Amino acid sequence: MAEQITALDDEVKELRTSTGFMAKVITVIAIAYAALEVAALQFVTIDQWAFMTWVLMLVVILGYLKIPFSPKKKGQMGTIDWLFMVMGVAPCLYVILEMERLQWTYGSTVEPLDIFFSILLMISLLELNRRAFGWALPITILGFLAYAFFGGFLPPQLFGHIGLKTGNVIAFMLGPMAIFGSVMVAMVQIIFLFMMFSTFLQMTGAGDFFVTLANSLFGRWRGGPAKVSVFSSSLFGTISGSSVANVAVDGGITIPLMMRTGFKPAFAAAVEAAASTGGQIMPPVMGAGAFIMAELLNISYGDVIVAAALPAILYYVGLYCMVDLEAVKQGLRGMPKEQLGRAWPVVKEGIHLLIPVVILVYELIIVGTSMSRAGLLSIASIVIVSWFRKKTRLGLHRFIQAVSEGAQSTVGIGAICASAGIIVGVIAITGMGVKFSSVVLALSGGSLFITLVLTAMICMVLGLGLPTTASYIITVAVGGPALLKMGAPPLAAHLFIFYFAVVSAITPPVCGAVYTACGFSGSEVMRTGWIATRLGISAYIAPFFFIYHPALLLNAPLVNVLQASITALAGIASISMTFIGTSYWGRIRWNVFQRALFFVAAMLLITPGTRTDLLGSLILAIGVLSHPKPWQSALNLLRNKK
Repeated sequence: MAEQITALDDEVKELRTSTGFMAKVITVIAIAYAALEVAALQFVTIDQWAFMTWVLMLVVILGYLKIPFSPKKKGQMGTIDWLFMVMGVAPCLYVILEMERLQWTYGSTVEPLDIFFSILLMISLLELNRRAFGWALPITILGFLAYAFFGGFLPPQLFGHIGLKTGNVIAFMLGPMAIFGSVMVAMVQIIFLFMMFSTFLQMTGAGDFFVTLANSLFGRWRGGPAKVSVFSSSLFGTISGSSVANVAVDGGITIPLMMRTGFKPAFAAAVEAAASTGGQIMPPVMGAGAFIMAELLNISYGDVIVAAALPAILYYVGLYCMVDLEAVKQGLRGMPKEQLGRAWPVVKEGIHLLIPVVILVYELIIVGTSMSRAGLLSIASIVIVSWFRKKTRLGLHRFIQAVSEGAQSTVGIGAICASAGIIVGVIAITGMGVKFSSVVLALSGGSLFITLVLTAMICMVLGLGLPTTASYIITVAVGGPALLKMGAPPLAAHLFIFYFAVVSAITPPVCGAVYTACGFSGSEVMRTGWIATRLGISAYIAPFFFIYHPALLLNAPLVNVLQASITALAGIASISMTFIGTSYWGRIRWNVFQRALFFVAAMLLITPGTRTDLLGSLILAIGVLSHPKPWQSALNLLRNKK
């Protein structure tokens, strides 16, 4: 027995040593990766294709170091891990060595080694994505490749293309119209810095500050913990841009609090999942897809976040209304005052952490500087303002840790962007986007609304199990041309697709944010997912309206924007009463007829336009006054005044 214990101790020591050594190796590579990014973006001129190749090589190395084939051997590299890593690194070195020739011959002349190394790189990327995100994206990519190889055998009316040589298709993926295309450009030039910004801000304790502030502001009101979740997730979403990460950070605090104050586990998890998902549409740092959107549209990121601001606010107002009505329905109260701090001391302690966010917004919107410069200035400001308080200070050790963790956090997105480039390449080389647009337009009969519905359905199907970024890239490449042909404004069309890519995180049957939230609540996933879908209903409805009316995207005169904002808020409140079934001013239960009136009123109020606003307001008033209790409350109020 003593010998067995000694042997076990030796194994544990060996594992700790290897894990510690591997952690140091990962840190060194991550810092080198960050140094390359900063140098190439600001100080040294590097060919863009070569720059992306170096970045992808480091992403592959870090990915296989961090995610071994066997989860039980974390911190240890097995033979199969080294094999897949070499399969990813060797093609990158090949591209760098053959760069001059490839720049002249890409798309026209194919060498056998081009095919060989392209196959190796695609296999390595597919395996890295499988390890990081599961089978959904690799299977989707294989499906698109199968279409490129065999689509020539399909009839033209079923998306058949002219037929392509297998070697040409494979070699095409190694170039700047596929793996190293516009999606990867957005990754290396924009997404990297903004994910670093998020990591640096979180290292200062901004996440804890947001939760504490939300507690002090909303914890005392009815359903307080749920409102804390909504508010803190909207703030955290401004620096996170990831629904799952948001749930993982906030959920461990807010979900148990909601359950302790009376919310059912499924509802508590659904609130957190829906609130966290909204972080991807909340400026200034939205999901990675928003940066890619700016790149694809060739507009400034400032334009994107300005257009996204009002719909994001409406989303969170709608979620707040849902939570408030549910608290009324269940007769819930807020948290005891002794458990809550005062708001002003919390603000004084952490208000300096919002300065980098203000600088970021100022640089992007007011100054109109480049996204890389804005990102670097914002990161530098985080380091400076962190020294305003001892608790938030980023010393040398924490600074190095932030750089390392920030670089490592981009590995998954980097793998997604490179892999999604394969799909973009297939669509480009086969003309699939044009064919799909023709089919959608034929099915819609020339109706923009039907085209929107079909595109939304495709977004939901393609988004099943895929990260938001991958879902957006695929759908915008396939479905975007149809919306543009129907006359939809380009930014509105892209935001429409982006919204439906985002809500796939809460839409059953595959809903990543809900799965994460259920880990804290213990509730059943499908039931929780349907509740989250109901809570986030405004995210499913609003995209249809801002396609037709630019006022919701702040692309209209100020008077129209104000009118659209006010009536949209009334519409959000109305639709909340539709789905929860209670009123804001007492425990009034609305019947089916009244809820139907509220739904119709909400649709009319959310639709910008004077006629629809007046009609919606009238129907809303009829619905409210059709219940006797508001009349009784008004009469009682008058009697008390007399």
